[in-house]
Amino acid sequence: MLWNRNFSLLIAANILLYIAVYMLFPLIHQWMIQAWNCTGLQAAGVTAIFGIALFLPGAFNNYLVDTFSRKNVCTRSMALLALVGLLYPYVTSVGMVVALRILQGALFGIVLMATGSTLAIDVTPSNKRNEANRVFTWSSIIGLLVGMIVGIEGDGYLSFTSLLYVSAFLCAVSIVLVSMVNVCFRAPLDLPLCSFDRFILFRTLLPGINMMAVPVVLGILFIRISDAFFYLCIGGGFLIYLLIRQVFTNPMNGRIQVLIGQLLTGVGLAVLCSSDMGKSLYGTGLLLGLGLGFSIGQFLRMMILLPLHCERGTGYHTYQLLWEAGIMLGIWISQYACQIEGVSPYRIALGVCIVGFLFYQLYIHRYFVKHYQSK
Repeated sequence: MLWNRNFSLLIAANILLYIAVYMLFPLIHQWMIQAWNCTGLQAAGVTAIFGIALFLPGAFNNYLVDTFSRKNVCTRSMALLALVGLLYPYVTSVGMVVALRILQGALFGIVLMATGSTLAIDVTPSNKRNEANRVFTWSSIIGLLVGMIVGIEGDGYLSFTSLLYVSAFLCAVSIVLVSMVNVCFRAPLDLPLCSFDRFILFRTLLPGINMMAVPVVLGILFIRISDAFFYLCIGGGFLIYLLIRQVFTNPMNGRIQVLIGQLLTGVGLAVLCSSDMGKSLYGTGLLLGLGLGFSIGQFLRMMILLPLHCERGTGYHTYQLLWEAGIMLGIWISQYACQIEGVSPYRIALGVCIVGFLFYQLYIHRYFVKHYQSK
């Protein structure tokens, strides 16, 4: 059974964790501009460095979770992530803000590995692990969107410091939920300190790079649009995709699914190129959510099915890292484009969408079929 007590606790903890982390992105971006007189590009750079820091602890991942208690690695990293977030009001230089972002990124990278690619697999029956990866992914996306909405709307009701405490509180609840998970004891293994296990799976790296076309578009939107209802509409589009997927249980042809996804996304971005205001914005959000949902569905399928049995955790963590890095890259690209006169971030997003589509159709689909059949 997939939805056992342990898995349900992890899903709830994951949603709250993502809300806690992603609500900080619009908050810190605006705080950098207002409190430190940073330009939008500088603030976006400080925000996006979080995505690079995710990769820093990767080589030590396998050593950590197979030498120490997996739950302890997860909960202690969450606790440090929350405590570091409370330090922002006390920094005295932009360099210190950068250091805190790097530290939080590294800690979040460890938490991602310990939850989605380790604990979630440990508590799931072997015949349900593909489904578990999908559910965990969509719970992350729900938390991401809710976190962005809280971050955008929150400063109208609470101070910056109070919202940091809200983020820390959500992390604390996540810690309690993970602590309630029962995981079988595993004896410590004699492992090398550094390895690519539970870090990067090169077998899935090219499809993962192709998949980044989706989060890059999301990251560009995060900087450009600060309407909370727009993100609710994107969430509605995701929900429609999931309902369609439930009705049609047989997997859709990958080429067709990516075609539908990128076409809908491209149409939505083309509308934004004309206008990103008014009621049409909400219909565009729904369209983008549906299109991105179709694209994610196929890209995630590749990332789940390509790893060999013993590589599942590494493959899924590769997906998680590239997804987060894609969002951070989109945030930086969007703000950089705003500095160049006559350049529309939406047009860049549309270009990313087209390149992602062509790369999949011309190469990645054949790559996936070839390597999946050779397993």
